[in-house]
Amino acid sequence: MTAVLDEFAASGLALDRLPGNTAKLRLALDLAASLDPATRLRVLDVGCVGVSPLSLWETFVPLADRFELTGVDVVAVDRAAARGAELGLRFTARHGSAVALAEIFGEGAFDAVVSTQVLEHVRDWRAAVAQLAAVVRPGGRVYVTCDSGDLRRARLERIRLAAKRGYALALERYPELDRIGARLVSGEWERGPTRTELGDAAREAGLEVERIGSYGLRDVKRAQRPAGSETRRLWLALEEALAVEAGSALDPSPYTLLYLRARRVYGTVRGGQRECGEDCQSSSSP
Repeated sequence: MTAVLDEFAASGLALDRLPGNTAKLRLALDLAASLDPATRLRVLDVGCVGVSPLSLWETFVPLADRFELTGVDVVAVDRAAARGAELGLRFTARHGSAVALAEIFGEGAFDAVVSTQVLEHVRDWRAAVAQLAAVVRPGGRVYVTCDSGDLRRARLERIRLAAKRGYALALERYPELDRIGARLVSGEWERGPTRTELGDAAREAGLEVERIGSYGLRDVKRAQRPAGSETRRLWLALEEALAVEAGSALDPSPYTLLYLRARRVYGTVRGGQRECGEDCQSSSSP
């Protein structure tokens, strides 16, 4: 557990402004470790608005001279632009979809691509993964957190989510339904991929999976909102310690989230299979 706390201490992140869930904390640590004082990284944040625009990047403010950030979202990008200015980041906001990134930015436009809690809201999430891979340069990295499809849910919860997806499909054919149903149902697609599905989709997109794991124990996820930064750090250390102890036998069903770190391989043809790197795992161990 102390290894994770040491990572935080050496990261250069603003430890009093850590982002929400444990998967995001691992993402922040891994991304911070890749930043070089001598080189400004070009980073794309896919789904930059969310509930709180650029919430992930508040903790990166002390490292702001090491990256240039571009954000893309389907709504309210002006809110993200305003927040970027408040934080003093080199930030540009663009309107666009996760399934059309190459059309917007071109192939290989970024050194790193980040997506947090987006894939579960995209019906064709595999196409979104392919687009994340397309806009990162060879040798660059993709960092993803999303809801886990491995999570064991109660029957009523499964029924509720299936109904939401059914409503989302109906809206595609009959948009006028939104006038009636908007008060009752959000209309968002909501299905997270399983750990196996996410890893396979990344490899199909030409990425080498370096790390993939389950995060956010159900009870921890529920309690995260009022928790302080020190508690969040301890939770991450605990989850990764549990994963090391369990090894490949870790049961992902109590975990709410997935975290993926993958590298676009030089010369890889999309659809080609690659073995995982040394840091690849089926659990959340470091």
